[in-house]
Amino acid sequence: VIKAVIDEYNAAHSSKYTFKFTAISEADAGTTLANDPTVKGAPALFLCADDQISTLQSKNIVAEIKNARKDRVVASTTEVAVAGATLDGKLYGYPVTSDNGYFLWYDKSQISADQVTTLESILAVAAEKGKTFLMDVPNGWYANSFIMSPQACGVNSLYWSTNTDGQKVYTSTWDSEIGVKVSEYIAGLLTPYYADGTLKIGSNEVIQAGFADRSLIAAVSGTWMENLLVAEIGADLAADKLPEYHIDGKAYQMASFGGSKVYCINKTRPVEEQIVAAEIAEILTGKEAQLKRFEIRASLPCNKEAAADPRYTENVSIGGAAFVKQAAFACVQSQTAEDRYWDIGKAIGQAYIDSNLNGETWAQFLKGQMDTLRKTQI
Repeated sequence: VIKAVIDEYNAAHSSKYTFKFTAISEADAGTTLANDPTVKGAPALFLCADDQISTLQSKNIVAEIKNARKDRVVASTTEVAVAGATLDGKLYGYPVTSDNGYFLWYDKSQISADQVTTLESILAVAAEKGKTFLMDVPNGWYANSFIMSPQACGVNSLYWSTNTDGQKVYTSTWDSEIGVKVSEYIAGLLTPYYADGTLKIGSNEVIQAGFADRSLIAAVSGTWMENLLVAEIGADLAADKLPEYHIDGKAYQMASFGGSKVYCINKTRPVEEQIVAAEIAEILTGKEAQLKRFEIRASLPCNKEAAADPRYTENVSIGGAAFVKQAAFACVQSQTAEDRYWDIGKAIGQAYIDSNLNGETWAQFLKGQMDTLRKTQI
C-alpha cells in the first residue's frame, strides 16, 4: 500500500519522497517504541493501533499534531477516528483506518434478517433448532456491549483520563440504577442459554468451525472473519449491526468498542525527520491513499470523502457495511479502556453467563468492580 501511494504521488509531483519501510504489526509497533524509542532503525513515522497512544504519550515518545495539520485531520476524518487519536484534547496521530470493532455475522439459510434484530430472537431460534449462537461474553472487549447501550449507561459511561500528577483515573456509571437493571436482565437471559449449550463462547477458530458444520447460526466478531466464513458457507453469509435486547418493552441497542489504526510521529527523532514524517503521513492518510488501502487490503476508510466515494460504497464488503452500521453505537476504545479495565470487564462478562456473584447482589457486585477501577492508579 505504502509503495503504491508514494509512487503515485511522486509520479504526479516534482517534489519526490523516498522511504525505507520495515514491516512490523500495528499491534507491536507502539509497544516496541515504548520500550526503546531510539532502537536501531527507529522510524520517524510508524503505524499503530490507537489504544497504544496513551502509553506513547505518557513516555513523551509521540508528537502532538498541531495547528493547520490538526485542522486538516479533524475536518477530513470521521469523528470517532479523530477521538481515538486524541488525548485531553490533543491530537497525536493521523488515522488511516476505522475498522477495529465488531458486529453480528449470521447464516441467512438458518435465520432471517428479521430474526437477528433482537438478542432474544437469536437465542430462541438457535434453541428451537438445536443450534448455537456465539458471543465471547466473558471477555472485556465484548462484555461492555450490554451496559454501554445508548439506552442504558451510554457509550460514554466508562472512560479514563490523566490527572495533574500523571495518574490514570477512571470515571464510570456502570454501577448506577440502570446499569444494575440491565445486568440483572442480561444475566437472567444469558445464564440459562449458556447452561444448555445454546450460547457458546470461544475463539475465531470456534466461529469458523461452527459455520462450517452449520451448527452455529450467528456470532459476534469482526471484519477479519469475512474471507474465512465466505469460504465455509459462501452466499449464505450475511452481517448486520449488533442486535437489540428488550426490558419492559423498551429496546436497548447493544454497543461495541471501536478503534482505528493511526500513523504517529516519533518525537525522539530529529526535527527535520519529524517534519518530513508529517508530510508523508498526510499523503498516506488522504482520500486516495485510503481508497488504495481499501482496494488492496479491504481496510475501511475513515477519511470522510473516501468513505462516501463510489469506489468504496459500491464495493463495500459484507462485514464492512455491518461495521459502519454498528459504528454509530461504538465507544472510543482508546479513551474507554486501558490495561486495568480488561480483568474487570472479564469478571462482569463471566457473571453475565453464570450469575455467580459470590453472594452479592448485582448492585454490590458492580459497585465493587467499579470502585476497584476508579481507584487512582499508583
